[in-house]
Amino acid sequence: MILNLKRLLFISVTALPLLTLSQILTSNGGLVQINAGAVVTCNGGVNISNASNVTNNGQLRTTKNSTVAVPGTFAVLSGSSISGNGIYWVEQDWLNDATFNAGTSVVQLYGNTQQFISSSNATITQFNELVLTGNGVGVDRKKSLVGVDARISTTGKLNLNNRELETQDNLITVLNTSASAVANNQTFGSEGFVSSDNLGSMIWNTQSTNVYLFPVGSSLGTVRYRPVVIQPESASANSFAVRLNNSTADGYGYMLSQHDPEISTANDLYFHSIEHLSGASNANVEIAYLPSADGDWSSMAHWKVNQALWNTMGETDLLTIGNYSTVLKSGWDFPDVYHPYVLTTIAEDIIIPNVFTPNEDGVNDTYFITAKGLKEFNMVIVNRWGNVVFESDDVQFSWDGTINGDKCGDGTYFYIITAKSATKEYKKQGHITINGSL
Repeated sequence: MILNLKRLLFISVTALPLLTLSQILTSNGGLVQINAGAVVTCNGGVNISNASNVTNNGQLRTTKNSTVAVPGTFAVLSGSSISGNGIYWVEQDWLNDATFNAGTSVVQLYGNTQQFISSSNATITQFNELVLTGNGVGVDRKKSLVGVDARISTTGKLNLNNRELETQDNLITVLNTSASAVANNQTFGSEGFVSSDNLGSMIWNTQSTNVYLFPVGSSLGTVRYRPVVIQPESASANSFAVRLNNSTADGYGYMLSQHDPEISTANDLYFHSIEHLSGASNANVEIAYLPSADGDWSSMAHWKVNQALWNTMGETDLLTIGNYSTVLKSGWDFPDVYHPYVLTTIAEDIIIPNVFTPNEDGVNDTYFITAKGLKEFNMVIVNRWGNVVFESDDVQFSWDGTINGDKCGDGTYFYIITAKSATKEYKKQGHITINGSL
């Protein structure tokens, strides 16, 4: 038996006694209270079973300093109940088949090998503050949900540090609507992140217009941290789910070759799943990428299920988050319940006609250009003496060949176009012929 009771202030046991079998602290139907200031260390693990009632307002620690099977595990079993506002240090697995009342407690998974959050009867643990630490690399960096969802309470916090919270096909839901309820290490290359498989996601309830950073990533194949930022436009209650899918969308049936004409190319390395689960607020949606590894992107698209193709999302802005570039779509209204989003480049083109015939015959009576992918635009048309006869900052302009209501005479006019896309600047000059007598 190794049971280290440091400054043990009070432990009360009723019914069956508190048992210390080998290196495991076992409560078999007991009543256990750990008061504030007390530290209980169990070098093999903790096993609370048979309707035990444990209140922890101090510190209860499991370690792997033991020869028992799966040492360091914290197990709540058989109708038992744990409550209190203390700290739980767990070096191996968290197994909850009963009742965990988190209060204002902290659960710290600090092991250097892969740790599991699990339940054999699908009991969902609702943590107050869940802290992930450790020095393991590769698979041992993971803290994994196994066959069960988990939640962070309405006043709680998820602190990833530099660890990976692997939800697999399960959900981690943050009920706390504060934009600071999720934290991670921001050091480039060592960011903590939430990874999910096809059915899993990170869900976050919101109730403000603050910026919510979803620290999603994946270690499936190439390790990637590619967060998503969502900023609701209203402080009403909303809920969003986000996942990084760390492979080509083609593998999920969202064929990248199926897109509207506005799209030139799409990211075939990964795509995101973003769902607006509840609420009615539009939101700014910002997706991060790393140009040195992912290429350059200027826009984003979402999958239209009823058309079975990728639709461009319209005008976007290019920003940064630390070392990452981002594409921002403002005021997105989530028009389709389907969730795939991919980074794209927009097909860029300017077609400039050189003649029109404003003779009111209904054919070629107005002058306009055709352009794609422009964010800024200006066109000036002058006569042979350099006098401005028309100017527009709207790429969708239509000119009827008049100035101040008077028709311009037939002849040759000259234009200057200055424009900018997300990746390129344009300056074009040329001539236009007006022939209103045809």
